[in-house]
Amino acid sequence: MTRRDCLVLLGGGTYAASTDSLLSRWRAIAAESDGVVGAAVLNLRTGDRAELNGDERFPLASVCKLPIAMKLLAMVDEQQLALSGEIEVLPADIVTHVSEIAERWPKRRRFPLSELIRLMIATSDNTAVETLYRIGGGAPAMAARFRQWRIDGMRIDRSERQCGRDASGGEDAMRRFIADPRDTATPNATIQLLRRLFAGQLLSAASTAFAIKCLEACETGGGRIRALLPTGTVVADKTGTTATAPGGLNGGTNDVGVIVRRLAIAVYIKGSRQNLATRENIIARLAQAAWTT
Repeated sequence: MTRRDCLVLLGGGTYAASTDSLLSRWRAIAAESDGVVGAAVLNLRTGDRAELNGDERFPLASVCKLPIAMKLLAMVDEQQLALSGEIEVLPADIVTHVSEIAERWPKRRRFPLSELIRLMIATSDNTAVETLYRIGGGAPAMAARFRQWRIDGMRIDRSERQCGRDASGGEDAMRRFIADPRDTATPNATIQLLRRLFAGQLLSAASTAFAIKCLEACETGGGRIRALLPTGTVVADKTGTTATAPGGLNGGTNDVGVIVRRLAIAVYIKGSRQNLATRENIIARLAQAAWTT
């Protein structure tokens, strides 16, 4: 085993600690969940990494909004769209839950692409994602882009609203949704997407900077990756949370991102009956362990 296999350089950036030490902490934390926990961490400067259930598939939920945003920014780079260009929000795009766009519609029906992307990432706007998924070409276009980007282990097959519909209808429907390989990602694939985004390998310099700025402005998930990090630590992240079925089964609770543009981390939890605060605390402690081990 090489030194790189054995070591993971963690967030403080001052020393290398064994992967086994981090994984021991991660396993102890994950054991407190009644669901399946997946996590992966990658130091963007050294390439050192660690994983727990890194190749397990987890429902993306609103984490899908990150690759969808990147897809639209790639179209900007290819001059198919312009950030300043106005996009019409159609009646079929409107989702009233978690959507500033829906609150302003129909008094306003057209929005700059830059604003739609920013709201989709920073506030997880659900009307914005329906609009951008549609104009981005839907599932075929996302599959083609993942192939172009050489990202294996991540797929977007349905609109986020359709995912929510498919997960509804009781516990049996939620169990089928959790087991469905569509609209899922592995922790390992997620940190590779983050690595290539932050390295400027997938988008132009301007689009890369815009995407990172949107991630750093994320307003959701205050109880997740950033919750137990030192005050003022800059986290660029995107959260995702499915509905919870009657009886308490939650499909997925996630947070993925990069800490101080150095440490890429992805944490997913699926199939838990614990309350949201408990699920979020597990994510926060996994992130804290990666940062401090």
